[in-house]
Amino acid sequence: MQKPTDIEKALQRKYPEQVVLVTTQNKQGKNNVMAVGWAAIASSEPVMFVLGIDEQACTYQNILETKQFVVSFPSEKMAKETLFVGSVHGYSRDKIQESGLRIQKAAFVNAPVLVDAVANFECELVEITKPGDCPLVVGKVVYAWENTDEELKRLYTVGKNHKLAGVRPIET
Repeated sequence: MQKPTDIEKALQRKYPEQVVLVTTQNKQGKNNVMAVGWAAIASSEPVMFVLGIDEQACTYQNILETKQFVVSFPSEKMAKETLFVGSVHGYSRDKIQESGLRIQKAAFVNAPVLVDAVANFECELVEITKPGDCPLVVGKVVYAWENTDEELKRLYTVGKNHKLAGVRPIET
């Protein structure tokens, strides 16, 4: 049974909610990473992601400049790093080094792949649209990576105030 409620209260029931890490590199070669909660598959053929990224974010500016980025699905072992990179800005900091995230060179784009993530998707920018207060960045996947450890659980936001935990799908 359903009962009327206010939008904010109903939104507290949305968890678990996915979190991804988005890596970029500016034209000067400086890498950046940010946590993004608004992420989804936008197309299956070709595979595309849509990300909600604030216009003031260093990541957003890097994507505008280079038209490239990597979408990484963090593992549960990356919770501390995910909270850190989601809480500081990257214009004057090296969030990858400060957080201790391990990176490797991507195959096609000039943005790093996160070694300890469950999976990484190299993307090229398709378009940016702004239907509300947050721009939606759409990227086409041009290359994919998966972690060799199949037992890693994916990291999700499981409660308000950025509570993070690993979640594994139910085996059927």
